[in-house]
Amino acid sequence: MERSKTRKYLLPGLILSVVLIWALSAVFTMIFLDEWSDRGTFGDLFGAVNALFSALAFAILIYTIVLQREEIKQNREEIVLNRKELEKSGKLQRKAQEVLIEQVHQTHLSAKMNAMRILVDYYNHQINNPKNSDEIIEKARLKRKEIIMQIDSLIDGLNDSHVE
Repeated sequence: MERSKTRKYLLPGLILSVVLIWALSAVFTMIFLDEWSDRGTFGDLFGAVNALFSALAFAILIYTIVLQREEIKQNREEIVLNRKELEKSGKLQRKAQEVLIEQVHQTHLSAKMNAMRILVDYYNHQINNPKNSDEIIEKARLKRKEIIMQIDSLIDGLNDSHVE
């Protein structure tokens, strides 16, 4: 915050200082040199200084252009690096999404197998219950057989990559 205030007032301060020095030089020239011809000669002495300051200002202008070019080049390189990092991040997110989908599939499969195991246990209980009629026991055996066949089909459908 302090630095931005300094920058904000730097250019107006420099301009004011230059104008003040210019005005003071004019006042001192008027006070100390009485004749206009002396004043003209004194002013001609600063022609070389004027050319020097103009050349320095031009050199500083070229220097700032070179600095800006380097900064723009660095910014472009950073943008390229950021783009590459974003691409890597996108690939990682897609991979994580694929892993998450596979985990959901595994969880679904596990829940289905658990539910079938519970049904097999239930039908086993029905078959082993001496109070049940032969008709109920036979239906339980058929249902248990269907579920065991479904379990076998699920297991056959799995490959080694699904089982970890």
